[in-house]
Amino acid sequence: MNEGEVSKRIDDLHRRFDDLRADVGRRLDDLKAEMGARFSASDRRIDDLRTDMNQRFADMSQKLTTFMWIVSAWFTFLTAVLAVFGFLRR
Repeated sequence: MNEGEVSKRIDDLHRRFDDLRADVGRRLDDLKAEMGARFSASDRRIDDLRTDMNQRFADMSQKLTTFMWIVSAWFTFLTAVLAVFGFLRR
């Protein structure tokens, strides 16, 4: 091989590497866009789930508070009834 042919092949390799670099860069940009779309969809679903869970916890808290007041009222009522029956038996 002569120097001209070697130089031509080296130039051809440089061109191929530039094409390959551009192709890899394009594919990486496409991959970044796709991953960004997927992550954004996941973030949106997580935000929706968090909102739904917050509402459920608020509802559960309200139910437990109501239950606590009902149980407290029943214990107060039963204590009063037992006290009345205790006084009536004497």
